[in-house]
Amino acid sequence: MAIASPKPAILTLVLGLAVAATSAHAEEPGKLSVDLNALEQVGQSCRLVFVASNSTGAALDELSLETVLFNTAGTVDRFALFDFQSLPMGKTRVRQFDLPDIRCSDIGRVLINGAASCKGQALKGTECMDQLELKSSSGTEIVG
Repeated sequence: MAIASPKPAILTLVLGLAVAATSAHAEEPGKLSVDLNALEQVGQSCRLVFVASNSTGAALDELSLETVLFNTAGTVDRFALFDFQSLPMGKTRVRQFDLPDIRCSDIGRVLINGAASCKGQALKGTECMDQLELKSSSGTEIVG
């Protein structure tokens, strides 16, 4: 029994739709996802653990985020600069930062105030904040 092959016109149409869908998807801006994954008390310091994923379409050679920590009463406790270092395109990295003389339970909210550094060969400099997507798996709110 012979199996009929698809008609050339139908095959061309299917391939054309697949290419169009792929092209449209490739033009959509990606995301720079930062997840406040955990807060861990380490002696007198609070360790903030972040999971960062880069799907912006370009490698990040440098990423430093200006961060403001609010206490549970809602007032500013401190400013911090978190250096995420490089984030290759399509990769996920875990970064941790130890903040001295603070209890994790005293941190009520984390604000990403801006990008102190957002550098990469194909970047204009605004992508890190324009494409930033924040979430918290830790139970402590993160906003930007």
